[in-house]
Amino acid sequence: MLCGSGHTKQLTIAIGDYPPFASKALPKQGIVPRVIRAAFASEGYTVKFEFMPWGRSFASALKGKYDAAAFWFCVPERKKNFHCSEPLYYEATYFYFRKSKPLTDWGNLSELSEFNIGATKGYSYTEEFWEFAKRGVLNVNTVTSDVQNFKKLLKGRIDLFPIATIPAKHILKEHFAAEEVEQVAFHAKPLMVESSHLLFLKQSKKSEVLLKAFNRGLSAIKESGEYQTILNSLGTFKTSSAKYIFVK
Repeated sequence: MLCGSGHTKQLTIAIGDYPPFASKALPKQGIVPRVIRAAFASEGYTVKFEFMPWGRSFASALKGKYDAAAFWFCVPERKKNFHCSEPLYYEATYFYFRKSKPLTDWGNLSELSEFNIGATKGYSYTEEFWEFAKRGVLNVNTVTSDVQNFKKLLKGRIDLFPIATIPAKHILKEHFAAEEVEQVAFHAKPLMVESSHLLFLKQSKKSEVLLKAFNRGLSAIKESGEYQTILNSLGTFKTSSAKYIFVK
């Protein structure tokens, strides 16, 4: 029997909506839950995902209410309390803008002080981004969803909005008319390229066991080809380049 216990082990993981990667409205809840389930299944675990706002999902995992939190950048602040899994995928984030007020070029974030920038509550972006926002170097306005930020961008209430291209395309297709989509573009220079991870609370005695099990399972589904099959359900990606959202 699985794990030698006579029963498959059940895990509960906190997660937020981030379509097309994860959402309770998507088939099988999206590709990230599918990858996580497949990796754990190879180690004899089943997984239940509980969707909630990103900030609450992190806070709940920090209080030990869940076996893990999905899916987060492994920044130094989070490493204080959590073990980070091997990367689920890599994600490049770009600044979107209205073509009527384009971002023609930028080298440092401080050069963007003239723009009103939208951000989504609970997202990491970069330490420098939030530090500049705190100091007033950047004018950053925060709302609770990416859809809200695109609405604000189109209405001219913000000038820039950082988001990865695949979720951006999904949101624009699902929530906006073609003539609205035509009004926006993004700058080719990424704000950041970061990997996303499962987080396991260090205070939990079972976290190291689960971390090792997940990493083994993730390696196994990559070797078997199941990982790439799941990713390709969104389309075909060049996974050898950091220019694309998935990197081996």
